[in-house]
Amino acid sequence: MADMLTIDGPPEALDVFECPKCGQTIDVSADVCRFCGAKIDHEAAEKAAHLLAGVDQACSDASVLRYAAVTAFFLPVGLVVGLLRNPRFVQHVGFENVVLGFCVLVILVSSPFPIWSLRWWSKYAKLPAGDDEFQTDRKMVVAAGRIAVASIATFALLLCLVLILKAHPG
Repeated sequence: MADMLTIDGPPEALDVFECPKCGQTIDVSADVCRFCGAKIDHEAAEKAAHLLAGVDQACSDASVLRYAAVTAFFLPVGLVVGLLRNPRFVQHVGFENVVLGFCVLVILVSSPFPIWSLRWWSKYAKLPAGDDEFQTDRKMVVAAGRIAVASIATFALLLCLVLILKAHPG
């Protein structure tokens, strides 16, 4: 389950890197840069290609996490809109039961995100990349994890409160 976020495969699959002289992307097997003619150190090229592959995979995984988080946010919002459009359902089931179900739904939908954020952080946080997109993705992954933890804690407290009020009416 931990590898479900990975889309493109292992980072070792990328065979390109950025030329240290001109910054253009070239193949690791090249002896000279086809853009600027700089001589290529193959050992450094392999390391750079591996780093670039890791950064690309980290950005891809962060993107999947971001889209899943947005989807998870709109699921409960859609449910609330649907309930507001159909008040008979709330009257039939009971407001407390609707709140209980909503709290459980939010907790279930939010629960994978702290785990996925920690997984991403443990796998990619130490990549020595100065890429702006990678730095933005790092912040986004931390935010997604924190928001999910706050959501779980908030709705768990609300769930407990509703259960207590339901157990002791009056």
